[in-house]
Amino acid sequence: MLIRHLDPEKFFHAYGVDIQLLYPWEGTVVPPFGAAWAVIPPGGATKHHNHQENETFFVARGRGRYTVGEEAMEVGPGHVIYHRPFEKHILQNLSETEELLFLTVWWEDKNLWPEPPATAAGASRRLLVTAAPPTPNGDLHLGHISGPYLAADVLTRAQRLRGVDAYFACGSDDNSEYVKSKGAQLGLSPEAAAERFVASIERSLGLAGIGLEVFVHANESPHHRRLVSEFFLELHRKGKLEERETLAPHCKETGRYLFEPWIGGKCPHCGSGVVGNTCEDCGRVNDALVLEPRSMLTGGAVEMRPVRRFVFPLSQYGSFLESYWRRTSMRPHLRGFCEKLLADGLPDVAVTHPTDWGIPVPLPGYENQRLYVWLEMAPRYFSYAQHAVEKLGREGDWRHFWQSPEAEVVQCFGFDNSFYYAAFLPALFHAFDSEVRLPTGFITNEFYRLEGLKFSTSRQHAIWVNEFLTGVPADVVRFYLSYVAPETEGTNFSLQDFLATVERELVNGWQGWLGLLAARVEGEYGGEVPATGDWTAEHQHFHGQLERIVAEAEQAYAVASFSPQEMTRLLSELVRLARRFGMAEEHWKGVPERSQERRTGVALELLAAKLLAILASPILPEFAASLWRNLGFGEELTLGSWESGKPEWVPEGQKVSGLAGPYFPAPTSLRELATARAGKFTS
Repeated sequence: MLIRHLDPEKFFHAYGVDIQLLYPWEGTVVPPFGAAWAVIPPGGATKHHNHQENETFFVARGRGRYTVGEEAMEVGPGHVIYHRPFEKHILQNLSETEELLFLTVWWEDKNLWPEPPATAAGASRRLLVTAAPPTPNGDLHLGHISGPYLAADVLTRAQRLRGVDAYFACGSDDNSEYVKSKGAQLGLSPEAAAERFVASIERSLGLAGIGLEVFVHANESPHHRRLVSEFFLELHRKGKLEERETLAPHCKETGRYLFEPWIGGKCPHCGSGVVGNTCEDCGRVNDALVLEPRSMLTGGAVEMRPVRRFVFPLSQYGSFLESYWRRTSMRPHLRGFCEKLLADGLPDVAVTHPTDWGIPVPLPGYENQRLYVWLEMAPRYFSYAQHAVEKLGREGDWRHFWQSPEAEVVQCFGFDNSFYYAAFLPALFHAFDSEVRLPTGFITNEFYRLEGLKFSTSRQHAIWVNEFLTGVPADVVRFYLSYVAPETEGTNFSLQDFLATVERELVNGWQGWLGLLAARVEGEYGGEVPATGDWTAEHQHFHGQLERIVAEAEQAYAVASFSPQEMTRLLSELVRLARRFGMAEEHWKGVPERSQERRTGVALELLAAKLLAILASPILPEFAASLWRNLGFGEELTLGSWESGKPEWVPEGQKVSGLAGPYFPAPTSLRELATARAGKFTS
């Protein structure tokens, strides 16, 4: 007789609970399921998680709350709970004195796995995509474009193709203290510095093909300052802000209050060098309380003096944020960052500062303080929505995007801004009005380097958009920045790799294949699309490959799995497969009894070219529009042009003209253009 019993000495800790494994029973039996006793301590909970197995809980002792998705119920002895594969679940012990004991049994059945999630913007048909606002203290370089601006533009274009009413809105961060510091360096007022660089930034975005619905100049907007002041006053009215007197750093020599560009030192969390209130390396905030502080005004000593400021008590919003993060799509680095924030404890954040630049605190007694730009950042997105609503001629105000059940918001930003976008802003939105519908997805990027070194304005280690894209076509730059996008790890712009990649993938690959296809259509069918005829097994296989690529492209363009890097490789795979297929089909040429099969083969290649135009259009919009026209389609690629399932053929008899291009500059010409504008980065 073989018997096991509950034995605390055999416990190990996993999933937030103590577990004693029962099956597989080593040396005895290996059944098609696993089983274990699990004990949740008083007040504790399992990890909020999901997995591929089916699982059943048998509650033996204690009282708890079981939550799956958004549904929850209380459970106790005798309850049997089943959850399906990949259902997110958590079991909490409601008692503060008694353990909760349950038996868990799990097994795998892939037939019960759910279908892949929807690839458009959830269930809604209206989408506002935003990007972190550029600070007008300098022009944009390729490192800037590679991050949130290109990501937001590609996502918006892709969602429009999928039939979503999607818009990209952004603006300038005029009231940043860094604008004031840059102006001081140039002998300009903050207002003059902001005006100068906002114009340059807008031109750079246009050169990069970034298709914004609105670009809001914050301090020229009729809505921005009003909405920011109303937001602050509503938080104050509801008692969501606290007045606190705390010690804050001041320049010992000048007595000036130090924060953002005015203080330097080491990050108290990771030890990296830091300037300002946020560490670029670890993403943590410090309220200017850095290690080894120094005044960036004088390079000298810092002293602590009492300052009375308004503070947002973010530490009170841990449970709310934990619940919000469970239902929000984000990349693993950001999710891990959020969990670490909770584990370490959320910091409270000062939202007013003694300075003379920015939006005044709209309360008496605070005339010498301004609202922190990161508090301003929350209602800034209401302002964007308001401007978009007015430009589109829609009824209503910012709530059209931020409170409608038919709408969603997705935000794009660099990882160094993670604390603010993932924690601070959602808590501010919730404190302001719980009816605000928070962003459903965050798309982050890591650092992008230039020839192995960080882009640096001060060291002039940068390739400026205004210079580089004046001569180099935007599409080839967008392709390369997507191809090496810093999505989950830091990546690098190399001029030589840029030139080699464009020549290999676009000139020799895409344009090379389209040239061969154009010769076939013109030479054999007089430039008209042939009707399909008989099919071979190879035809069926190639058509299946096209369907697979479209399905994978839907995932690469979806919010939850968004990856322009993956998409560029899919596009090149489509071309590689089409070229290989086309070369194999050449053997039917001149065989009269196989003319039906020959027609089918060329029609399939033209279908591949049509799909290339559609799938490439979010990343290479000019190339896609040109290819679409050359395939004989009069109308532009517009809302709902995406084709899922069985894609429609290029119509029989349609005239094809100019299919061979050229679509991209010749390698020699591109090399001359690129090196003329970035010649010092040719290592």
